[in-house]
Amino acid sequence: MTLSNGATDGIQSTEGKKDNATLNTPKGYRPLERVEPLPKPGFPHHLYPRWIGHKFDPEGKIMSYPGNGVLSPLNPASDLHHALYGLLADIKKQDWASLYSFLPPSSWHMTTYEGISDQIRHREQWPAGLPVTSSLKACHAHVATRLADLQHGLGDAPLQIKVAGFESLADGIALRLEPVSAEGERALRDLRDRLSERLGVRHPGHDTYSFHMGMGYLLRYLSTEDAAKITEFLQGWQAKLPASFELAVPEYCVYDDMYAFRRVFYLD
Repeated sequence: MTLSNGATDGIQSTEGKKDNATLNTPKGYRPLERVEPLPKPGFPHHLYPRWIGHKFDPEGKIMSYPGNGVLSPLNPASDLHHALYGLLADIKKQDWASLYSFLPPSSWHMTTYEGISDQIRHREQWPAGLPVTSSLKACHAHVATRLADLQHGLGDAPLQIKVAGFESLADGIALRLEPVSAEGERALRDLRDRLSERLGVRHPGHDTYSFHMGMGYLLRYLSTEDAAKITEFLQGWQAKLPASFELAVPEYCVYDDMYAFRRVFYLD
């Protein structure tokens, strides 16, 4: 098992620190390549990983971060859910656990399409035909109308997803996921394309989006020593995780923060 992009992606370096401080953005801020939160005036974003100050405060307290998206929750009865529960319990025993704010198991899911964030009101990342000044309630309703008759196209049998490793440590701890078959990969990417076309929103990094399942958000940049310890720990857990699991039917969901995702309807 390897950590995609290398475990040291989350390590703070002195190179570029001055520019980051000037721009008040986290290390590696790439709004043209991926969905990035908008910096908040007065918050020292350059001192923290990119989602701190948005989804969690520096002490790990949950923050309001409302929006909507299309996701598949992890079945609580699945072998993977049971294994991840054990992983989370083990993580919390480690001396580096305080570096993270963890998500409740009830919120574990794989995102198919990122959807809309109330705090990212760029024209390009807001539904076409809907004013960026619209209320979030109006946005939720608009997206629901646009997606109401969209078919997921993933087939009658549940899509098989494999655990391909862990994501980079830069943002937190998350499983890296991939469809088991090439056909499944094409179907999932096609669904993303159709969701994007329906809403008129093609997020940065649309074609290279990495499917994943988040467990916790990083609160501080990692030292080389901590990155090495965490990498070794996760490598030790890789063999204990099921090789694959069944993806639940994608749901259009709305949320207020990262602790709970409320289903509005299943995609047909």
